[in-house]
Amino acid sequence: MAVDPYVPTRAEDAPRRSVAIPPARGWRAVRPGDIDPVVGPGCVGVLFGTPGPDSGYALTLAERFHDQITVVRPETVHDAEAVAAQVAMRRGGLFGRAPVRADVELGFTLFGWLADAPADLVEWRRLAVAGVDHDYPRRVSLVEAIPESVVKQRPDEIRARLSDWRQLLGLAAGG
Repeated sequence: MAVDPYVPTRAEDAPRRSVAIPPARGWRAVRPGDIDPVVGPGCVGVLFGTPGPDSGYALTLAERFHDQITVVRPETVHDAEAVAAQVAMRRGGLFGRAPVRADVELGFTLFGWLADAPADLVEWRRLAVAGVDHDYPRRVSLVEAIPESVVKQRPDEIRARLSDWRQLLGLAAGG
């Protein structure tokens, strides 16, 4: 018995039959951010990127490198932070986790912002990266061109191979 015996009850307080809820209608992935469950999360295409959990945290991590970055005009520190964060988002997504400090460090190292970079890398980078902070398609295209095997390496491995930067960034034939 749900009600104590000393509590008076009325007929209108008795449970009533509710309106039947109709079955759910079918769903289709039609919005820009929807991933079709039939295709799955491994879909590829223009500007898909590499989705992962808490990807935006890479932007916070990239800001922590602000004083360590060396840029050459016309590129800016914000351009460098945006590209490194995009690399970190991709790397974290490939591993199925949120970005961590090492992911952002890999991005900065890969483009030569943290160490002594080859002069030809700096010359290419300063023009290729300038303004990319406010140009999402260019930024994603730049990062998606990097081979997946390179993105999965550790920052110290990239630092050791930085002289071969065209191969690392997917710009060389067969890269």
